[in-house]
Amino acid sequence: MGRERIGGMFDSENTEIISPRPEPATANMGRNPFRVLQFGDYKFVWSSEALSLWAIEMEIIVLSMFVLRDTGSPLLVGLVGALKFAGTLLGPLYGLMVDRFDRKMLQVWVRVFGVLLALALTLLILTDALQLWHAYVIVTAGSMVRMLDIVLVQALTADAVPSHSLHGAIGLSRSTLDGARVIGSIAGGTIFELLGLDWAYIVITVLYLLSTLASLKVESRIVTSKINSVSIRAGLGEGLRYIRQNDLLPGLIFFSFLIEFSAFPIVNGLMTVISDELYDLGGTGIGLLAATASIGALTGALTLGGKQHIASPGRTMVVGSIVWHTVMLLLALTPPLWLFALLLFIWGFGGGMTFVAMVVGLLREAPAETRGRVMGIRSLGIYGLPIGLLLGGFIAEEAGSAAMIGTLGGIGLLATLGAALKWPALLRGASRSASSTGTTEDRVS
Repeated sequence: MGRERIGGMFDSENTEIISPRPEPATANMGRNPFRVLQFGDYKFVWSSEALSLWAIEMEIIVLSMFVLRDTGSPLLVGLVGALKFAGTLLGPLYGLMVDRFDRKMLQVWVRVFGVLLALALTLLILTDALQLWHAYVIVTAGSMVRMLDIVLVQALTADAVPSHSLHGAIGLSRSTLDGARVIGSIAGGTIFELLGLDWAYIVITVLYLLSTLASLKVESRIVTSKINSVSIRAGLGEGLRYIRQNDLLPGLIFFSFLIEFSAFPIVNGLMTVISDELYDLGGTGIGLLAATASIGALTGALTLGGKQHIASPGRTMVVGSIVWHTVMLLLALTPPLWLFALLLFIWGFGGGMTFVAMVVGLLREAPAETRGRVMGIRSLGIYGLPIGLLLGGFIAEEAGSAAMIGTLGGIGLLATLGAALKWPALLRGASRSASSTGTTEDRVS
């Protein structure tokens, strides 16, 4: 597979991107979500990500069960999940690393780090030396590179897959995450119950190892530019300037915060409160409602990924967000349980499409030489989730769950409409800067 300079020349910053050329798309591939695996070496990028996600989701459920049995404290169990976000603040710095160093080798080292952590915990378990604080240290250490892994996967995906098929790759990636959360959690819990903590962590370690082997098959993406000789502050400033000068990126990054703030709290902590207060459901019912939302999100992601082409990811994102938050207003009316579950599926479907469109828009707009920094800065939007959880929890405690759903849905709907007015480029196709020069992927393909 040949290598070439993307764009055929150095840019104004003396940047050269050495990247494998994606193979041309076939004329008619139907709606098979796996069709994107034909491009370049994306099959190795995806398989490495999928195996890692399975290991991560199994690890979280296994450690949560261990902490619960050891302490009986729901608060300490919740701390395991909260520590997953410990590395998010380093997102912009990780984005700079992705733009500065060989992306393939960075991911290999991330995978090796995961294997070493899993081996360390497995050794502690087999020698009966595992203590509670070990679990927290392992989760925290893993979270410090988790955000780097997310930015790397997104950058490597855009390197391997041409622009016109990015929605298929991101849809497949998102559905893989949703599937891992459902199946990985079940597998982890089942192995823990039937075979014990030691065998559960042996399986997790094997998954991390297989993920590392898959990452070794990915082609190197070497980025050489002036960024190697400037300070971290200057490199990050360059990424921020590119975002500000682009028509689409500020709006897309705003939405990355909005959906975390207004929509994701429903299924990332508040579903238990909603199910218990509105419908008096037990653990099984709560789990089924959460699974309904996840299945809806998976279906939405696969539906969008199955489309042959998306002319305007921004427009798709805005429409999806309107549907997403409008359904929240309907959920706030507390309909019968069967209708609530149906609406929750539609809510998840709209959310899956919105999220995929948002990521596709970001990857299309960001050229290869600044893509890591753009996605790293975007990662800060995740902090909308804890803010939304705190606000939602406060409203639910003071005024009830229905008021909480309606308030977050109303804020999200108004913010969506306001963002569409502030950034009209979201409703068009590519930005002026992208349309005038062509995106990196379009120039390659």
